[in-house]
Amino acid sequence: MTSAASPAGVTRLVGFDSAGEPFISGDRVLRGIYPGCADVVRRVLRICETNDLFSHGLVATRELPENPHPELGYEMVLEHERIPFVSYPHEWSASMFKEAALLHSALFERLEKLGLTLKDWHPLNILFSGTRPVFVDFTSIIPIDRLPSQPHLKPAHTPELYANRWDATSKAVYEMYRVMFEPYFGLPLAMMDQGHHARARKRIYETTLNTCDDIITRGEVFGHSLLRRVGYEIEEQMLRVALLEKGTRKPKFFRRVRHAIAHRKAALKGSAYSSYYEDKNEAFAARPGPEWTNKQYGVYGALKRMRPTTVLDLGSNTGWFSMLAAKLGSRVVAVDLDEASIDKLFAEARREDADILPLVVNLVRPLPALEAKVFDAEPSLSLIGDGAPVISAPNERFRCDMVIALAIVHHLALGQGHPFDEIAKVLSGLAGKYLCVEFVDLDDKMITDDPGFFPAYNASPGSFTWYSKDNFVTALGFDFDRIEEVPSEPDTRTLLFCTRTERTN
Repeated sequence: MTSAASPAGVTRLVGFDSAGEPFISGDRVLRGIYPGCADVVRRVLRICETNDLFSHGLVATRELPENPHPELGYEMVLEHERIPFVSYPHEWSASMFKEAALLHSALFERLEKLGLTLKDWHPLNILFSGTRPVFVDFTSIIPIDRLPSQPHLKPAHTPELYANRWDATSKAVYEMYRVMFEPYFGLPLAMMDQGHHARARKRIYETTLNTCDDIITRGEVFGHSLLRRVGYEIEEQMLRVALLEKGTRKPKFFRRVRHAIAHRKAALKGSAYSSYYEDKNEAFAARPGPEWTNKQYGVYGALKRMRPTTVLDLGSNTGWFSMLAAKLGSRVVAVDLDEASIDKLFAEARREDADILPLVVNLVRPLPALEAKVFDAEPSLSLIGDGAPVISAPNERFRCDMVIALAIVHHLALGQGHPFDEIAKVLSGLAGKYLCVEFVDLDDKMITDDPGFFPAYNASPGSFTWYSKDNFVTALGFDFDRIEEVPSEPDTRTLLFCTRTERTN
């Protein structure tokens, strides 16, 4: 088997594992296991099945009776539960990032009781199914006695004081902590704990594992806070002491790590936007009532009539319409640039067990895909170097049956200066069949009372003669067959329900 072109209907995914690689076949997520690795993987799978680890955050996995793609030469093939939407750590809210770290560390504790462990410790091992974190890198699970022999953990850089006091497993665990957990989980959480959420998000993306040589360091996180740095160093010294525990199991170490994560104050306390619906007196119950306005009834009616399987709530804020769509049976992706709002929605969706994936993503100016850095010691059967991305661009990943885009067009046009054809192209590219978008007239009170809130318009009002509902409808009409106008609230706003019978490219 080589990294040559994949068979028809198969998309091989970039991977760094010497045991196997994930790939997509039709609508199934499969993992091919390389020759010579099946016995160990099969033993791990049996232990996971017997102890019901799939109910504790591990992706549901089964072995297929035969290889559906024998031309690829796998020794065995696994099938995984398909997580509806792929998201990445830099797109999660702070609370989501913390939950991912807690799940990962708790899995170490659960596995080592069964004679297993993980050979990787970084956030790319996690996806979110709604608000539920799921560990998806199944071949990262190995028998615990094999950890010291893993090539990527050798040579272990052991602190001098412990060189003759730690056993081989302790040295491997600390190496994994040092090169994976700390720069990709621990230090980003420490930045969030200090309130530097935007900086943390930027650095998580810039230092994505296996895409660059850059990492987050203690110096950049604690450079202006000696007291916090000392506290962090003391915490790590206690972790080193915990690794003096003899034997392959290190429960004291992993327990201390989990407690340290739990005590990080990652969540944002609020923002100017996180009380949006309360400030507008629109924090209604998500069921029809006399307090609802034309806007709520209009969107509710569209959701009931169109019955989309998936909904993208673009500019979701704290997610009132996301919750409405979820309660009506849709699987929802809610995106906003305000992390405090997304964090609040994450907490609410978890309480309500709502099928909502809340993310901090800019879909108008999306971050570019990131390709893998080529390493000399890469697994010879992987796709690294073939142009397959480690991080893919978001607009393809979050395309849904319906897009809801309320109260954002005027911000994009009047605030950022985007013309209607650009806005329509973005919305059309995200919508599989339906689009529910709100248009705000120039004489809307929000615009007339505070034009400074819309920089592009405020700088040159005379250059926005093109800003009209008719022109926006014309721009939408290039991609949608039918456009229905429905009153919103107040009467300076209009809901546009757009439908197309076939997707245009």
